[in-house]
Amino acid sequence: MHSVVISRPQAAIRADIELPRSKSISNRALLMASLCGDLDLVSDLSHGDDTRVMLELLRDTPRVMDCGAGGTTFRFLLAWAAVQEGEEHILTGIPRLLERPHDDLVNALRQVGADIERVAEGYRVRGKALRGGEVHFDSPISSQYLSALLMIAPRMREGLTLRWTGTRLSEPFVHMTLKMLAHFGVYPRLELDGVRVDPGDYIPSAISVPPDWSSAAFWYQVVALQPESAMLLAGLTDDTMQGDREAQHLWSPWVETRFAPEGAWISHRPAPLPWEELPRNLRQVPDLFQPLAFTLAACHQQAVLTGLDNLRVKETDRLSAVARAIEQLGGHAVFADGAFALKKGISASAPQSFNPDIDHRMALALAPLALRLGSVTIQDPQVVNKSYPGFWLDLKKAGFEVSMLE
Repeated sequence: MHSVVISRPQAAIRADIELPRSKSISNRALLMASLCGDLDLVSDLSHGDDTRVMLELLRDTPRVMDCGAGGTTFRFLLAWAAVQEGEEHILTGIPRLLERPHDDLVNALRQVGADIERVAEGYRVRGKALRGGEVHFDSPISSQYLSALLMIAPRMREGLTLRWTGTRLSEPFVHMTLKMLAHFGVYPRLELDGVRVDPGDYIPSAISVPPDWSSAAFWYQVVALQPESAMLLAGLTDDTMQGDREAQHLWSPWVETRFAPEGAWISHRPAPLPWEELPRNLRQVPDLFQPLAFTLAACHQQAVLTGLDNLRVKETDRLSAVARAIEQLGGHAVFADGAFALKKGISASAPQSFNPDIDHRMALALAPLALRLGSVTIQDPQVVNKSYPGFWLDLKKAGFEVSMLE
């Protein structure tokens, strides 16, 4: 297995970074553009594997649709395939993807009339006109189930009434879907405990995908850990469609943010502000957990992070993986029932090696720890291609020494 060694810069960081485009917006825009019959409506797509695979599968529409490791890709295409009348598709991916929870989405699709069958390779979907109606989710483990259904709702004969009760994980991603539906001429009606989408047609409308706030979080982590550092995240705005813009507030004890026409300027605070000791609920922004937890550990800040119920069923068990990494570095963390408590920050100051276990966000969040450890080695560096293929080059641009090993 290949690995990459990242060594800390010899001077304060000054860099302009072109972030990848939002994977979440890219994949939603592609699915809606496909239902409009014109994938060219979407420009400035993410270059990550999840979006590349999504584009290829929607463009080529093979019978066997191999989604690789992409959970979003897989779940969105399950719904897409269900409304492709007269077509049959097999949805598949790597073994770990197929082990992740999809049953609640599959059952909901069947409830509105979809023909889906579990087979050895994955799921066989025979496309047809769906009846629609009402679906109720109570504390779903993934908001992707709701987004997948909402995007095909205009194709349903009766439309879709979606009820959502209990724990509402990653709610901003559902609001992102609703805003994108409106961009394509479908106007959902919000109700007390859900949303109603009437049957109708998408209206083709060009869309440019903005820079990705989820990826910006790793640069907030870098700036937080490197005194006197400052950088421009080109083109990044306080975009209300992306919930992960909350990064600017979560990292505010260590990082100042200033928006300008050219993007977001972020700089290290000479005198850090206090971190509030009360538990911080990340239910709306779980993708920020890993870089935030490692920032807190590197800053020797005790903290309790909650609302992390679905992180145990991601590419890896993220709560366990982060706790193990912190323990490896001389710190201590415990977790249970969607809560993560950082008891002791990291004490290691020598180079360390990590296996991200096919989780792109683990690799991305571990790399900045070179600023505390001198250097870190990340096994399987290609894992970042899922969302941020240019990350290692961007680290080098920011002054890190980056060496690929066979």
